[in-house]
Amino acid sequence: MKYTLEKICEYSPHGTDTTSLSLLKEFATVPFFIPWYHSQESRKVFPIIMNEISDINPSHKAFSKIIDRNPFFDHTEIAYFVAKSEGKPIGRVAAFIDSNYNTEHEENSGWLGMFECVEDKDIAEHLLASAWEWLSSKGCKKVIGPAKYNANGEVGLLIDGFEHSPYFMEPYNAPYYQEYFTSFGFTKLDDWFSHIFDHTDEKIYAYVDRIKKLEARILDKTEVEIRNGEFKKIDKEIEIIKSLYNSEWGKGNHPQFVKMTDPEFASLAKGIKTIALEDFVFIAEKNGVPIGVSVTVPNINEVISHYDSLHPGYIPSKNPLSFTDIRRDLSIFSEIQKKRREKDFSSVRILIIGVKEGYRKTGIDALLYYRTFQSGINLGVKAGSGSETAERNLDIVRPLDNMGRRAFHWRVYELSL
Repeated sequence: MKYTLEKICEYSPHGTDTTSLSLLKEFATVPFFIPWYHSQESRKVFPIIMNEISDINPSHKAFSKIIDRNPFFDHTEIAYFVAKSEGKPIGRVAAFIDSNYNTEHEENSGWLGMFECVEDKDIAEHLLASAWEWLSSKGCKKVIGPAKYNANGEVGLLIDGFEHSPYFMEPYNAPYYQEYFTSFGFTKLDDWFSHIFDHTDEKIYAYVDRIKKLEARILDKTEVEIRNGEFKKIDKEIEIIKSLYNSEWGKGNHPQFVKMTDPEFASLAKGIKTIALEDFVFIAEKNGVPIGVSVTVPNINEVISHYDSLHPGYIPSKNPLSFTDIRRDLSIFSEIQKKRREKDFSSVRILIIGVKEGYRKTGIDALLYYRTFQSGINLGVKAGSGSETAERNLDIVRPLDNMGRRAFHWRVYELSL
């Protein structure tokens, strides 16, 4: 296949910025052109385009008044590569260097992510080599990935579980990608999993029944209270979640983690607030001091999938402000808000759950799962996913194994430069 591959734009917080709205959209919409995603085997859920562009937008240029800017790029430089054949995109990859990650982990590592490619090994190797060479030219000693952009977001290459439909913010890629990474020389760094829970599975009922019987004893022994988040004081609740998240998630069993800055957490919270329900946000406190948190969000992918099933064959326009593309995004967003008001989602994803180190293995984490399960039953939720959980994080993996069944298996790779 004849093709071209070029670095379409790059950004550095130190001054370089060759991005534009049209170039970012070109990169963001590449997955729509990968044939495997339109096959019967695929369970791909395509993104809301404007959200996707916002996620990859590093720029302070004027178009950022239309599209939100991702504050992750306050400390990250990035290059976007796209391969084309006969004018159509056939692959992409991003290479980036997160200075906060390197400082926190005392490394000199680069990352790659958002890899997509048609089924062609030569093109795949060219894309990976382009990312490798750019990172090498910046003095990196190792490349990690794929990720968008670390454990705070979507991390890993899907290597098993392709028959399952991905939940909100769960990576999903073509099965042949794994061969491209391993043949290039990448080796395993960490594995990540999702667990799915079905309301018809007796396994989860057996687990929650045990926890229900122990609930009063656990709360009495620990002197902990568990309450729902209060959206009328949402900013205060988000501060609580942020303080627990940054202090507890970086303690050894969350690889590829880096503390989120205040602007990054504000950006994440803004997105969560548009879809979250009070029923699925829990805060555990002892004497008024937060010691645990659980945030579960509706699986908005079910709305996207339904809309796209009613509009088969949809391919985004090259026009960065295409009416058809904007109509798709707004129609999906409108339906999400309607279902949110009616609390009418059939599936949810456990996005954040954790307990302070001194309160682990006391049963508080199990009670957070139990309260989430009960809310799901009360609202008619039929399925859920707990993800992404690192293989080494046994405090979370073990209870999830007891409640549900492993579905997706992602792998984060590394390669010395």
